[in-house]
Amino acid sequence: MKSKKGRSMIAIILLLIIAVCIYFIMKPEEKKPEESEQKVQEETAAESSEPEKAAEVADGTESEEAAAPEVEHRTGEEIIGVSDKDISDLHIVFYDNVNNDVTGNWRLAVISEDVEIQDYIFSYYQEYIKSEDEIHGIVNLGRNITARINMIGGWLMVSEYDYVEGEEHDAKLLYSGTPIQSYIVYTDNGDVEAGE
Repeated sequence: MKSKKGRSMIAIILLLIIAVCIYFIMKPEEKKPEESEQKVQEETAAESSEPEKAAEVADGTESEEAAAPEVEHRTGEEIIGVSDKDISDLHIVFYDNVNNDVTGNWRLAVISEDVEIQDYIFSYYQEYIKSEDEIHGIVNLGRNITARINMIGGWLMVSEYDYVEGEEHDAKLLYSGTPIQSYIVYTDNGDVEAGE
């Protein structure tokens, strides 16, 4: 009988050792599916962020990393240049309103550098113009010129006038100088087209 009990004990001990071995062998196997499941989740998260990035681009809220595609410049006799200089390179004072403006839609910027404002209109548009309802003026004290900017569809209609003393302080005087030139700046790439 003792030998049967001994054999039973040995069998139980062997079964326990086998069970423990199987447990430790299987335990790393359990982690591997979790790790691969984690990788699948990470890949799924990365893939799901791609449509979010595409949605951001469609909404116009794309990240700085993903730049908008560049639009090819127009050609022809009517194209007189490209407005490609950065308005932030100038010392600009911007006003959200103009004294005596009854519409509430006039905006005004004043600069004192001696520059061709035509070269900066596209950058100005990107930085300051928020809607087609706004009418923007840029008083260039360095050149004694005032530019008026109206946005219509994909165009910026720009008219330049001789500066009139104090016009930056009164909407009734603004744009009252002698007309100098007019031109169109395209809002997709800054192409400048001669006006009529």
